[in-house]
Amino acid sequence: MNNSWLKLAKQDPAWMLPEDLARRDAFGARDCGWVEQMQPFIRTYSKPDDVILDPFCGFGTTLLAAHLEQRRGIGLEVEEARVSIARERLARLNITTQEVRSGSLESEHAGLPDIQLVLTNIPYFGCSWPGNAAASEQLYSQPAYADYLEHIRQSFVLLKSIISEGGHVIVMAENVRVGPCFVPLAWEVARLLAERFVLLEEVVLIYDKPAPVSQTAADNTNRAHEYALIARKDSKPIDLDATLSCLHELVQDHPDFVVYGSFARWLLKRNLTRLPSDADLLVPNQPELLRKLVAWFERRGFRMMRWGAPLHDTLAHAAMDRAHYFRAEKLTRDGKLCLIDLCFEDGALKYADASNSSIKLGTLKVYSAPIEHLSAN
Repeated sequence: MNNSWLKLAKQDPAWMLPEDLARRDAFGARDCGWVEQMQPFIRTYSKPDDVILDPFCGFGTTLLAAHLEQRRGIGLEVEEARVSIARERLARLNITTQEVRSGSLESEHAGLPDIQLVLTNIPYFGCSWPGNAAASEQLYSQPAYADYLEHIRQSFVLLKSIISEGGHVIVMAENVRVGPCFVPLAWEVARLLAERFVLLEEVVLIYDKPAPVSQTAADNTNRAHEYALIARKDSKPIDLDATLSCLHELVQDHPDFVVYGSFARWLLKRNLTRLPSDADLLVPNQPELLRKLVAWFERRGFRMMRWGAPLHDTLAHAAMDRAHYFRAEKLTRDGKLCLIDLCFEDGALKYADASNSSIKLGTLKVYSAPIEHLSAN
Protein backbone atom coordinates (compact mmCIF):
# COMPACT_ATOMS: atom_id res chain seq x y z
CA MET A 1 0.00 0.00 0.00
CA ASN A 2 1.47 3.33 -1.07
CA ASN A 3 -1.08 5.77 0.34
CA SER A 4 -1.66 6.63 3.98
CA TRP A 5 -5.39 6.49 3.26
CA LEU A 6 -7.82 4.06 1.66
CA LYS A 7 -11.21 5.16 0.38
CA LEU A 8 -13.88 2.48 0.47
CA ALA A 9 -16.65 3.46 -1.90
CA LYS A 10 -18.32 0.25 -3.11
CA GLN A 11 -18.78 -3.34 -2.00
CA ASP A 12 -18.98 -6.27 -4.37
CA PRO A 13 -22.45 -7.78 -3.76
CA ALA A 14 -20.98 -11.27 -4.22
CA TRP A 15 -18.99 -10.92 -0.98
CA MET A 16 -21.45 -8.99 1.18
CA LEU A 17 -23.10 -10.64 4.16
CA PRO A 18 -26.49 -11.99 2.96
CA GLU A 19 -29.45 -10.09 4.39
CA ASP A 20 -31.06 -13.15 5.96
CA LEU A 21 -27.86 -13.87 7.90
CA ALA A 22 -27.60 -10.23 8.98
CA ARG A 23 -31.13 -10.37 10.39
CA ARG A 24 -30.09 -13.26 12.65
CA ASP A 25 -27.53 -11.09 14.44
CA ALA A 26 -28.34 -9.29 17.69
CA PHE A 27 -26.80 -6.08 16.29
CA GLY A 28 -28.31 -6.53 12.85
CA ALA A 29 -24.70 -6.98 11.65
CA ARG A 30 -24.21 -3.23 11.65
CA ASP A 31 -20.59 -3.79 12.67
CA CYS A 32 -19.80 -6.10 9.76
CA GLY A 33 -16.64 -5.03 7.90
CA TRP A 34 -15.97 -5.03 4.17
CA VAL A 35 -14.02 -7.66 2.29
CA GLU A 36 -12.57 -4.80 0.21
CA GLN A 37 -11.30 -3.25 3.46
CA MET A 38 -9.17 -6.28 4.29
CA GLN A 39 -7.80 -7.38 0.92
CA PRO A 40 -5.18 -4.61 0.41
CA PHE A 41 -3.66 -5.32 3.83
CA ILE A 42 -3.57 -9.06 3.19
CA ARG A 43 -1.79 -8.54 -0.13
CA THR A 44 0.74 -6.12 1.37
CA TYR A 45 1.54 -7.77 4.70
CA SER A 46 1.36 -11.49 3.92
CA LYS A 47 2.16 -13.93 1.14
CA PRO A 48 0.24 -16.90 -0.31
CA ASP A 49 -0.17 -19.80 2.12
CA ASP A 50 0.52 -17.63 5.18
CA VAL A 51 -1.80 -18.13 8.14
CA ILE A 52 -3.96 -15.12 9.03
CA LEU A 53 -5.73 -14.80 12.37
CA ASP A 54 -8.76 -12.68 13.18
CA PRO A 55 -9.22 -12.89 16.97
CA PHE A 56 -12.57 -11.02 16.80
CA CYS A 57 -13.82 -12.53 13.59
CA GLY A 58 -17.53 -11.70 13.85
CA PHE A 59 -19.05 -12.63 10.51
CA GLY A 60 -15.90 -14.07 8.91
CA THR A 61 -15.15 -11.12 6.62
CA THR A 62 -11.39 -11.37 7.15
CA LEU A 63 -11.53 -15.11 6.44
CA LEU A 64 -13.40 -14.51 3.20
CA ALA A 65 -10.82 -11.91 2.16
CA ALA A 66 -8.01 -14.33 3.07
CA HIS A 67 -9.59 -17.01 0.88
CA LEU A 68 -9.79 -14.63 -2.08
CA GLU A 69 -6.07 -13.85 -1.62
CA GLN A 70 -5.03 -17.54 -1.31
CA ARG A 71 -4.24 -17.38 2.39
CA ARG A 72 -5.41 -19.65 5.17
CA GLY A 73 -7.57 -17.91 7.75
CA ILE A 74 -8.50 -18.75 11.33
CA GLY A 75 -11.17 -16.76 13.13
CA LEU A 76 -12.04 -16.71 16.83
CA GLU A 77 -15.48 -15.58 18.00
CA VAL A 78 -17.06 -15.71 21.47
CA GLU A 79 -20.65 -15.17 20.33
CA GLU A 80 -22.12 -18.50 19.26
CA ALA A 81 -24.71 -16.89 16.99
CA ARG A 82 -21.97 -15.16 15.04
CA VAL A 83 -19.92 -18.35 14.85
CA SER A 84 -22.93 -19.97 13.19
CA ILE A 85 -23.45 -17.03 10.83
CA ALA A 86 -19.78 -16.91 9.80
CA ARG A 87 -19.66 -20.64 9.12
CA GLU A 88 -22.85 -20.57 7.07
CA ARG A 89 -21.65 -17.53 5.12
CA LEU A 90 -18.47 -19.36 4.11
CA ALA A 91 -20.32 -22.61 3.39
CA ARG A 92 -22.71 -20.85 0.99
CA LEU A 93 -19.66 -19.74 -0.99
CA ASN A 94 -18.25 -23.30 -0.92
CA ILE A 95 -15.23 -22.12 1.08
CA THR A 96 -13.84 -24.99 3.13
CA THR A 97 -10.26 -23.87 3.75
CA GLN A 98 -11.09 -21.21 6.35
CA GLU A 99 -11.75 -22.07 10.01
CA VAL A 100 -14.09 -20.39 12.48
CA ARG A 101 -13.43 -21.41 16.08
CA SER A 102 -15.83 -20.81 18.92
CA GLY A 103 -13.94 -19.19 21.78
CA SER A 104 -11.76 -16.30 22.81
CA LEU A 105 -8.09 -15.61 22.29
CA GLU A 106 -7.55 -16.46 25.94
CA SER A 107 -9.12 -19.91 25.61
CA GLU A 108 -7.80 -20.78 22.14
CA HIS A 109 -4.32 -19.26 21.76
CA ALA A 110 -2.46 -22.36 22.95
CA GLY A 111 -3.88 -24.42 20.09
CA LEU A 112 -3.09 -22.00 17.29
CA PRO A 113 -0.31 -22.52 14.72
CA ASP A 114 2.34 -19.88 14.02
CA ILE A 115 0.57 -16.81 12.72
CA GLN A 116 2.10 -14.53 10.10
CA LEU A 117 -0.59 -11.82 10.13
CA VAL A 118 -3.24 -10.75 12.61
CA LEU A 119 -5.92 -8.67 10.91
CA THR A 120 -9.03 -7.58 12.78
CA ASN A 121 -11.67 -4.99 13.52
CA ILE A 122 -11.83 -4.74 17.30
CA PRO A 123 -15.23 -4.51 19.02
CA TYR A 124 -15.74 -0.95 20.18
CA PHE A 125 -16.38 0.34 23.67
CA GLY A 126 -19.73 1.93 24.50
CA CYS A 127 -22.07 -0.64 22.99
CA SER A 128 -24.86 -2.37 24.86
CA TRP A 129 -24.50 -5.99 23.80
CA PRO A 130 -27.85 -7.84 23.86
CA GLY A 131 -26.32 -11.32 23.58
CA ASN A 132 -25.49 -13.87 26.23
CA ALA A 133 -21.70 -13.98 26.00
CA ALA A 134 -19.99 -13.57 29.36
CA ALA A 135 -18.87 -10.04 30.12
CA SER A 136 -15.35 -11.30 30.72
CA GLU A 137 -15.11 -12.42 27.07
CA GLN A 138 -17.37 -10.07 25.13
CA LEU A 139 -15.63 -6.72 24.62
CA TYR A 140 -18.91 -5.09 23.66
CA SER A 141 -20.13 -5.87 27.20
CA GLN A 142 -17.34 -4.22 29.17
CA PRO A 143 -18.96 -1.87 31.71
CA ALA A 144 -16.02 0.53 32.13
CA TYR A 145 -13.42 1.90 29.75
CA ALA A 146 -10.53 0.83 31.98
CA ASP A 147 -11.81 -2.77 31.90
CA TYR A 148 -12.11 -2.60 28.12
CA LEU A 149 -8.55 -1.33 27.67
CA GLU A 150 -7.18 -3.99 30.02
CA HIS A 151 -8.80 -6.70 27.88
CA ILE A 152 -7.22 -5.15 24.78
CA ARG A 153 -3.83 -5.10 26.50
CA GLN A 154 -4.13 -8.75 27.49
CA SER A 155 -5.10 -9.64 23.93
CA PHE A 156 -1.90 -8.04 22.60
CA VAL A 157 0.16 -9.93 25.20
CA LEU A 158 -1.30 -13.23 23.96
CA LEU A 159 -0.94 -12.28 20.31
CA LYS A 160 2.77 -11.62 20.71
CA SER A 161 3.26 -15.20 21.88
CA ILE A 162 1.76 -16.72 18.72
CA ILE A 163 2.90 -14.37 15.95
CA SER A 164 6.01 -15.36 14.03
CA GLU A 165 9.04 -13.09 14.33
CA GLY A 166 8.63 -10.37 11.73
CA GLY A 167 4.89 -11.02 11.48
CA HIS A 168 2.38 -8.17 11.49
CA VAL A 169 -0.60 -7.06 13.55
CA ILE A 170 -3.15 -4.78 11.89
CA VAL A 171 -5.97 -3.48 14.05
CA MET A 172 -8.87 -1.43 12.72
CA ALA A 173 -10.07 1.03 15.36
CA GLU A 174 -12.08 4.24 15.53
CA ASN A 175 -12.32 7.07 17.99
CA VAL A 176 -15.87 7.07 19.33
CA ARG A 177 -18.45 9.12 21.16
CA VAL A 178 -19.97 7.64 24.30
CA GLY A 179 -22.80 9.85 25.44
CA PRO A 180 -21.37 13.39 25.53
CA CYS A 181 -17.78 12.13 25.75
CA PHE A 182 -15.30 11.91 22.90
CA VAL A 183 -13.24 8.77 23.53
CA PRO A 184 -9.85 8.53 21.74
CA LEU A 185 -10.16 4.75 21.48
CA ALA A 186 -8.03 4.34 18.36
CA TRP A 187 -5.17 6.29 19.92
CA GLU A 188 -5.38 4.32 23.17
CA VAL A 189 -5.30 1.08 21.19
CA ALA A 190 -2.23 2.34 19.31
CA ARG A 191 -0.51 3.05 22.63
CA LEU A 192 -1.26 -0.47 23.88
CA LEU A 193 -0.13 -1.97 20.58
CA ALA A 194 3.16 -0.08 20.86
CA GLU A 195 3.85 -1.70 24.24
CA ARG A 196 4.32 -5.12 22.59
CA PHE A 197 5.04 -4.41 18.92
CA VAL A 198 6.82 -1.88 16.74
CA LEU A 199 4.33 0.55 15.26
CA LEU A 200 4.98 1.04 11.56
CA GLU A 201 2.18 3.10 10.09
CA GLU A 202 -1.42 4.18 10.18
CA VAL A 203 -3.80 4.09 7.25
CA VAL A 204 -6.95 6.18 7.42
CA LEU A 205 -9.97 4.30 6.06
CA ILE A 206 -12.54 6.62 4.52
CA TYR A 207 -16.14 5.68 3.74
CA ASP A 208 -18.77 7.35 1.61
CA LYS A 209 -21.37 8.29 4.20
CA PRO A 210 -23.85 11.19 4.11
CA ALA A 211 -23.32 14.00 6.58
CA PRO A 212 -26.10 14.68 9.13
CA VAL A 213 -28.86 17.05 8.06
CA SER A 214 -28.01 19.44 10.86
CA GLN A 215 -24.42 20.33 11.68
CA THR A 216 -25.08 22.89 14.41
CA ALA A 217 -23.79 20.71 17.24
CA ALA A 218 -20.06 20.18 17.55
CA ASP A 219 -20.50 16.42 17.83
CA ASN A 220 -22.91 16.07 14.91
CA THR A 221 -20.57 14.52 12.32
CA ASN A 222 -20.90 11.47 10.14
CA ARG A 223 -17.95 9.54 11.70
CA ALA A 224 -16.96 8.25 8.27
CA HIS A 225 -13.40 7.16 8.95
CA GLU A 226 -11.35 4.81 11.09
CA TYR A 227 -7.70 3.85 11.46
CA ALA A 228 -5.77 0.77 10.41
CA LEU A 229 -2.94 0.57 12.95
CA ILE A 230 -0.04 -1.43 11.53
CA ALA A 231 2.63 -3.00 13.74
CA ARG A 232 5.28 -5.69 13.49
CA LYS A 233 6.70 -8.21 15.95
CA ASP A 234 10.27 -6.99 16.06
CA SER A 235 12.77 -5.20 18.26
CA LYS A 236 12.72 -1.43 18.41
CA PRO A 237 15.88 0.04 16.85
CA ILE A 238 17.44 1.77 19.83
CA ASP A 239 20.46 4.04 19.49
CA LEU A 240 23.19 2.02 21.18
CA ASP A 241 25.70 4.87 21.48
CA ALA A 242 23.14 7.28 22.96
CA THR A 243 22.01 4.60 25.42
CA LEU A 244 25.60 3.87 26.45
CA SER A 245 26.26 7.58 26.90
CA CYS A 246 23.25 7.77 29.23
CA LEU A 247 24.61 4.89 31.33
CA HIS A 248 27.97 6.65 31.68
CA GLU A 249 26.10 9.73 32.92
CA LEU A 250 23.92 7.70 35.28
CA VAL A 251 26.86 5.97 36.98
CA GLN A 252 28.22 9.34 38.09
CA ASP A 253 25.15 9.93 40.28
CA HIS A 254 23.94 6.38 40.97
CA PRO A 255 26.74 3.81 40.72
CA ASP A 256 24.74 0.93 42.24
CA PHE A 257 23.61 -0.81 39.09
CA VAL A 258 24.88 -3.70 37.00
CA VAL A 259 24.43 -3.90 33.23
CA TYR A 260 23.22 -7.36 32.24
CA GLY A 261 21.17 -9.03 29.53
CA SER A 262 21.75 -8.51 25.83
CA PHE A 263 23.24 -5.03 26.30
CA ALA A 264 25.92 -6.56 28.55
CA ARG A 265 26.61 -9.14 25.90
CA TRP A 266 27.00 -6.38 23.32
CA LEU A 267 29.41 -4.52 25.61
CA LEU A 268 31.43 -7.69 26.11
CA LYS A 269 31.60 -8.09 22.31
CA ARG A 270 30.07 -11.55 22.41
CA ASN A 271 28.41 -12.78 19.24
CA LEU A 272 24.81 -11.61 18.93
CA THR A 273 22.18 -12.87 16.53
CA ARG A 274 20.53 -9.46 16.89
CA LEU A 275 21.45 -6.13 18.44
CA PRO A 276 20.00 -5.23 21.87
CA SER A 277 16.52 -3.73 21.91
CA ASP A 278 17.06 -2.15 25.34
CA ALA A 279 19.59 -1.87 28.16
CA ASP A 280 18.82 -4.00 31.22
CA LEU A 281 20.08 -2.70 34.55
CA LEU A 282 19.89 -4.75 37.73
CA VAL A 283 19.51 -2.48 40.77
CA PRO A 284 19.03 -3.09 44.49
CA ASN A 285 15.43 -3.63 45.56
CA GLN A 286 15.27 -0.43 47.61
CA PRO A 287 12.19 1.83 47.31
CA GLU A 288 14.03 5.07 48.02
CA LEU A 289 16.72 4.25 45.45
CA LEU A 290 14.03 3.43 42.88
CA ARG A 291 12.31 6.75 43.54
CA LYS A 292 15.58 8.62 43.01
CA LEU A 293 16.33 6.71 39.82
CA VAL A 294 12.88 7.46 38.40
CA ALA A 295 13.34 11.15 39.26
CA TRP A 296 16.82 11.13 37.66
CA PHE A 297 15.47 9.83 34.36
CA GLU A 298 12.46 12.17 34.43
CA ARG A 299 14.72 15.21 34.78
CA ARG A 300 16.54 14.13 31.61
CA GLY A 301 13.48 13.90 29.42
CA PHE A 302 12.74 10.19 29.79
CA ARG A 303 9.20 8.88 29.96
CA MET A 304 8.92 6.45 32.87
CA MET A 305 6.52 3.52 32.62
CA ARG A 306 5.31 0.51 34.54
CA TRP A 307 3.83 -2.05 32.14
CA GLY A 308 3.13 0.73 29.65
CA ALA A 309 1.39 3.02 32.16
CA PRO A 310 2.95 6.39 33.07
CA LEU A 311 5.04 6.43 36.25
CA HIS A 312 6.32 9.33 38.35
CA ASP A 313 8.90 9.30 41.11
CA THR A 314 6.35 10.02 43.85
CA LEU A 315 4.49 6.83 42.89
CA ALA A 316 7.52 4.57 42.50
CA HIS A 317 7.17 2.93 45.92
CA ALA A 318 3.54 1.90 45.35
CA ALA A 319 4.25 0.89 41.75
CA MET A 320 6.82 -1.69 42.86
CA ASP A 321 3.98 -3.95 44.01
CA ARG A 322 3.59 -6.90 41.58
CA ALA A 323 6.14 -5.42 39.17
CA HIS A 324 9.78 -6.31 38.71
CA TYR A 325 11.07 -3.49 36.53
CA PHE A 326 10.40 0.07 35.42
CA ARG A 327 11.07 1.25 31.87
CA ALA A 328 12.75 4.52 30.90
CA GLU A 329 12.16 5.64 27.31
CA LYS A 330 13.49 8.71 25.56
CA LEU A 331 12.99 9.72 21.94
CA THR A 332 14.94 12.78 20.89
CA ARG A 333 13.98 15.18 18.14
CA ASP A 334 16.70 13.73 15.90
CA GLY A 335 15.13 10.26 16.15
CA LYS A 336 17.47 8.67 18.68
CA LEU A 337 15.67 6.17 20.90
CA CYS A 338 16.93 5.04 24.32
CA LEU A 339 15.21 2.22 26.21
CA ILE A 340 16.49 1.32 29.66
CA ASP A 341 14.86 -1.19 32.01
CA LEU A 342 15.48 -0.81 35.74
CA CYS A 343 15.05 -4.33 37.06
CA PHE A 344 14.75 -4.59 40.85
CA GLU A 345 13.54 -8.19 40.98
CA ASP A 346 14.97 -11.03 38.89
CA GLY A 347 13.89 -14.57 39.72
CA ALA A 348 17.16 -16.05 38.46
CA LEU A 349 19.68 -13.46 39.60
CA LYS A 350 20.06 -11.22 42.65
CA TYR A 351 21.73 -7.82 42.58
CA ALA A 352 24.42 -8.84 45.08
CA ASP A 353 25.36 -11.92 43.07
CA ALA A 354 25.47 -9.96 39.82
CA SER A 355 27.57 -7.23 41.42
CA ASN A 356 30.05 -9.73 42.87
CA SER A 357 30.36 -11.49 39.50
CA SER A 358 30.61 -8.33 37.43
CA ILE A 359 33.64 -6.90 35.68
CA LYS A 360 34.47 -3.23 35.18
CA LEU A 361 34.32 -1.78 31.69
CA GLY A 362 35.44 1.76 32.29
CA THR A 363 33.07 3.10 34.94
CA LEU A 364 30.36 0.49 34.31
CA LYS A 365 29.82 -2.77 36.14
CA VAL A 366 28.90 -5.46 33.61
CA TYR A 367 27.67 -8.89 34.65
CA SER A 368 30.10 -11.42 33.27
CA ALA A 369 27.74 -14.38 33.06
CA PRO A 370 27.65 -17.42 30.80
CA ILE A 371 26.26 -16.64 27.36
CA GLU A 372 23.17 -18.67 28.20
CA HIS A 373 22.12 -16.32 30.97
CA LEU A 374 22.98 -13.20 29.03
CA SER A 375 20.87 -14.43 26.13
CA ALA A 376 17.89 -15.11 28.34
CA ASN A 377 17.54 -11.53 29.48
